[in-house]
Amino acid sequence: METPKSRLCPLIAFNQIVGGKYKLRILWVLSKGPKRYGEIQRSLVLACQGKSVTPRILSRELKDLVERGLIGRKAFPEVPPRVEYTLARAGATLLPVIEEIIRWGIGGHHEAIVRHSAVHAARASRAKAQSPV
Repeated sequence: METPKSRLCPLIAFNQIVGGKYKLRILWVLSKGPKRYGEIQRSLVLACQGKSVTPRILSRELKDLVERGLIGRKAFPEVPPRVEYTLARAGATLLPVIEEIIRWGIGGHHEAIVRHSAVHAARASRAKAQSPV
């Protein structure tokens, strides 16, 4: 029997499930319909403003999402091989969360945090440069 102490914190569980640089974006891309590997990769390049995701990282993220049951993978018996990814029912339950994150970002909150982080990093760098070694 599960006790309250043995349950994982929901925030930690969420982070373990979708933690990773591209997982939420992959789920969002697949919410628009089935996609092949190349289509997902191109979408991530656009979302990351031209910075491409390495094939190794994308393959790992896709494999993890498949293993967790958030997306489906269908290999077609064709030459050349064709693989298609789809959003699974469990992955679709995360779409309202992703939509809220998007609304938060559109509201400009992420820009203020990035700006604050840059100012903090610059101060830390100046302080380090000024301190005697």
